[in-house]
Amino acid sequence: MAGLLFSPTWIPSRSTRCAAHGIRWLAVPEPPSTAPPDPGYVRPRRADEFRIRSILWTVYLPTFLLSIGQGLVIVQVPLLAKDLGAGFGLIGVAVAAREIGTMLMDVPSGVMVSKFGSKRTMIVGTAAIGAAAVGAGLAQSVALFIVMRLAQGGFTAMWSISRQAYIADVVPVQTRGRALALFGGVNRIALIVGPVSAGFLAFEFGLEAPFFVQGAVSIATAVIVLALLKDRGAVRLAPDGESTFGRLSDVIVGHRRAFATAGVAAICMQLIRNGRQIMIPLWGDSIGLDVRQINGIMGISSFIDSLFFYPVGIVMDRWGRKWVFVPSLLVLGSSLILIPTTGSFGTLLAVAMWAGVGNGISSGIVFTLGVDLAPPNRRGEFIGVWRLIGDAGGSTGPFIVGWIAQAATLAVASVVTGGIGIFGAGIAFFLVKETLVRRDRRRR
Repeated sequence: MAGLLFSPTWIPSRSTRCAAHGIRWLAVPEPPSTAPPDPGYVRPRRADEFRIRSILWTVYLPTFLLSIGQGLVIVQVPLLAKDLGAGFGLIGVAVAAREIGTMLMDVPSGVMVSKFGSKRTMIVGTAAIGAAAVGAGLAQSVALFIVMRLAQGGFTAMWSISRQAYIADVVPVQTRGRALALFGGVNRIALIVGPVSAGFLAFEFGLEAPFFVQGAVSIATAVIVLALLKDRGAVRLAPDGESTFGRLSDVIVGHRRAFATAGVAAICMQLIRNGRQIMIPLWGDSIGLDVRQINGIMGISSFIDSLFFYPVGIVMDRWGRKWVFVPSLLVLGSSLILIPTTGSFGTLLAVAMWAGVGNGISSGIVFTLGVDLAPPNRRGEFIGVWRLIGDAGGSTGPFIVGWIAQAATLAVASVVTGGIGIFGAGIAFFLVKETLVRRDRRRR
């Protein structure tokens, strides 16, 4: 009996309870594994080791600059497409082109991160965003403009997924909500600067000018990343010779439930976010507002948006991700439903501010869910698929607005898009699991 009690095969590696006698065995640490470590695994940092300021220059500053560039053209895209002769349907294509390009490059970008590392992928993507922005500004036809926006979206996928994989490597889960909500807040602050600056540039120098400035900002960002970001290396294929297709299949099959629930809710979120960006400018133009007024509305909406990012991060880390996900879908959806009730600068501004509240509540939520769910040894591939799902929603939003407006009216398109947000809130509430793992729960 003594031999059995002290036998390594008898002592359990985790706390167990004997059903017959009610005996509780103490947990004994497992012996170290002799198996070779997975080359794709990066040890997550503990919460007490991580400081947000450690990624200030390598993550937040480049994000801020690229978001300024995005904000410079966010209103100009539908207006320039219209100026080039596009109808509502083609305007929707022009706005969606960036998201379509991102969607097409999401999975290849995830593979690139695994093979070449975050830094190399990030530098190439960032510099190429700038080149595509200049090309869009120089376009003399709707077709060429759409092609340039499509290319810009593909390069944006390279930047976004490499940045997301880098953050997943260095930010621990217990502080991830705050770090990524702050990340979303940086985006939102930049989107205040962008539309306000774009209003002046477009009014004084033409609708093309903001695209040229975006190009210069993107190239400057690539230089900063090259100089400051530490290369964490590539995630090589496993030693058994596993193929890229095999890794992707493993991710899709192994995480199909997460993609079918949280992924669908993320589609709804991205759809109404992008639907809002096309609806507000087009509705403002339809009620007679000029480009400065429309850019001013978008800038104020972004300011309201930026007020929520840090409190939202605290909520995500303290109570969970769903406490943010569900309300943001409800508020954004209702704001789109209310847009057709407006008829003046003041009323459209009020609804745009309500939309800013909804978008502010959503700060970092899709990003955080993707990082939470990503397996350490399949991080690039999982994030690529996750972004593909979300970007499918982002690219669908402008199509829905554009084509429904072409077939019916802008008002109908806005109400339908808002209804999709309400539907997404129901999925998030009833079907999406909570990804926050609290320390006390893990101990139990």
